[in-house]
Amino acid sequence: MEMRDQQGASEEDATHASGAGTAQEATPQSDDTTTEEAQGLTIEALQEQLAQQSRKAEEQLDQLQRLQADFQNYRRRMTQERLEAAGRGKEDVLRGLIPVLNNFRLALQHVEQDPSAVRQGVQMIWQQFEGFLRDQKVEPIPTVGHVFDPAYHEVLSTVPATADAPANTIVTEVKAGYCIDGRLLAPAQVIVTRATESASTEPSTSTEAAGVEVSEG
Repeated sequence: MEMRDQQGASEEDATHASGAGTAQEATPQSDDTTTEEAQGLTIEALQEQLAQQSRKAEEQLDQLQRLQADFQNYRRRMTQERLEAAGRGKEDVLRGLIPVLNNFRLALQHVEQDPSAVRQGVQMIWQQFEGFLRDQKVEPIPTVGHVFDPAYHEVLSTVPATADAPANTIVTEVKAGYCIDGRLLAPAQVIVTRATESASTEPSTSTEAAGVEVSEG
């Protein structure tokens, strides 16, 4: 009787041990499955994030390309407008010169018929042309009687200074110069005075240098 109980207890222990071993063997498989599922979810999440970033990058690239195209169109439009403005400016200048050219033509037609009328016509044309220059903000550079300024005057020659025209004074205008809004268009070509040695520095005679008084007779 006791031996049967012992055999039964041994069989139960063996059964428990076998079941425990089976449970222990099953646990690693379950852990592996969970790890694989987690890895699968992680990869899917990364792929989704990558897809989202890729879509954002494509959208930003599209926006950048549109901005570049808009900027190129803007530059072309500005260039065209500048060219058109420059063309209109030339037209305005030439339109202002047409009356002057017409008056020159009339003056040339009357050269043989009335020489005196030609002189009057030339004077009128000159006045008209000066008015045109003033309208264009072009002003002549002051010359005769003014002090020489290398920024606006070009010296062609010099003459000795005088009491009325000290050194560096402009005494003759050879060609007129002009400025537009204070900016130099063409320098005036002039003749200016130069400094001369003072009379006191001229060498004296031998008798004056020696202080000898010369008597008459």
